[in-house]
Amino acid sequence: MIEPRVYRAAFVPALLALVLTMFSLQSRPGPLAQGLAADVLFDGRLAATTAATIAEDEPDRRAGRPGDRRNADFVGRQLEALGFPEPERQTFVHADRRLVNVIARRAGRSRRQIVIVAARDAAVVPEATGSAADTAALLELARVFEGRPTRKTLVLASVDGSNLGEVGTTELIGELPSPGLVDGVLVISDLAAQRRRGPIVQAWSKDSRRGGIGLARTVAESIRQEIEVNMGGSGALGQLARLSFPIGIGPQGPLIEAGYDTVRISGSGELPPPGEGPVDAIDEDTIGALGRATLRTVTALDQGRRPEHGPESYVTAVSQVMAGWVLALLGGALLLPVLVGAVDAFARARRREIEVLAWLRWLGGWIAPFLAGFAVAEVLALAGATPVPPPSPVPPALLPLDGPALGVLGGVAAAMLMALFLGRFLAARPDRSLIAPEGPGAGVAIALLLSAGSLALWLVNPYAGLLVVPAAHLWMLAVLTRSEPRRRFRALLLALGALPPMLVALYYLIALSMDPLSGAWYVLMLVTGHSVSVATSLIACLMLGALGAATELVARSPARSAGEPDEAGPALFGPGSYGGAGLLTRVRSR
Repeated sequence: MIEPRVYRAAFVPALLALVLTMFSLQSRPGPLAQGLAADVLFDGRLAATTAATIAEDEPDRRAGRPGDRRNADFVGRQLEALGFPEPERQTFVHADRRLVNVIARRAGRSRRQIVIVAARDAAVVPEATGSAADTAALLELARVFEGRPTRKTLVLASVDGSNLGEVGTTELIGELPSPGLVDGVLVISDLAAQRRRGPIVQAWSKDSRRGGIGLARTVAESIRQEIEVNMGGSGALGQLARLSFPIGIGPQGPLIEAGYDTVRISGSGELPPPGEGPVDAIDEDTIGALGRATLRTVTALDQGRRPEHGPESYVTAVSQVMAGWVLALLGGALLLPVLVGAVDAFARARRREIEVLAWLRWLGGWIAPFLAGFAVAEVLALAGATPVPPPSPVPPALLPLDGPALGVLGGVAAAMLMALFLGRFLAARPDRSLIAPEGPGAGVAIALLLSAGSLALWLVNPYAGLLVVPAAHLWMLAVLTRSEPRRRFRALLLALGALPPMLVALYYLIALSMDPLSGAWYVLMLVTGHSVSVATSLIACLMLGALGAATELVARSPARSAGEPDEAGPALFGPGSYGGAGLLTRVRSR
């Protein structure tokens, strides 16, 4: 049903977009100049001692617990004693827990601000290398700035509820000025961890926006001045994977999403270190080096201009930057031939009086199980059958795959199976011919769904739209071909189209140290917590339904024997078609 010349002609805008992409690379914004050496100012030994004291005096500092509130009082008193007048206590409630942020400000000569954020609540007991060390580092930074004037206003924030989905950071945003007045936000986390897995500098959010290149490079240069370490980072393909399905774990996520130029300095990488973080695991050298690097960055921000952000969304390769809008344009241009091919096939089917719209009911039978799974997951979350879904991504270890979680996954799977049988039954009830797909009408219906779904996904997330370009093209070719190619080759087209999303899933399983079943549970929690938007979830249901329908169509298609003629014959009208002499006199008028 597909006309090759029409399909090929639709690639012309994509070729132009590809040429534009090749010439759109730009240099990265540079880091700010480094300030004076800070080794005599930030005392790593003193910070480690303070961290040990916090962990020993208040070992249970989980969000909302008495130890957490007492620790907030301790932080407030210490900040006030160190020259930050009357720190603000911002109280709020989440999941029936009373939480509090402690926010200290010290005015500079300018209204422009530098913000340092440290999570105060703990995920485990005693978590000395995590929140205790970060709180101690925050207090040590306050000690360094005691009596030391700054050009810009300095804000130190000890936030609560980080392990509940960064709710304290979200509340903090309401107390900050507009992003235009904040030159940079530095988040410190797990500064005393002994081992690291992943980059030290984290600048991802839960959408396509990223922390500024200039600020990230300034932080990286500050760290290099203090410690010889491989900074790590994702390659171009890894960045595309993260942008196509963004999961920004850490307090920097909500801040970047709100428009603040933010990076997180993490001693353990993307995820917190495993274990309970005992006091004897505190690494004095690490907290000293990363604390001094943080101080270097604050000094550079205070003495210099605002770091150049670069594009709001981008991909870096070596020393070059590609703006996100270029990749978005390329993705849209590559999806255009799918839309043209599907619409052209639908027009040809209508001219031949081939039924297409009736097959949309059959497609609904394949979409129904995924919609049912999404709906059941939302209902179970509202009913309290799952943990309270975090509003922002949290480390997978905070959402363990236990017995109740397995029960929820089993319930969702059962609902999907029931919806599949019920949807197929209801779709075929008015027309028994819809029980099994046959003829070109089913393929045209799938192509229409693929084009609509992929374009909708591109509108919601251009990077995800770029990711499904192979699937949209290969699946359409698999279902719109006539008797060629053979069934085995068409099945290969379906598998190749599904490969990019599968590679993204594998990337995250490795990066976040999850097995497939734990990954499914984690995704379910992201969906019910709406870290994955409702629109994205619904479009994913459509695309998965299209894959199921295409798989059934290919599996049921008859295998063509060698030498078997093509029954469909040439197209009646269209580019490259010739019906022979006297064709118009043989066409019956309608």
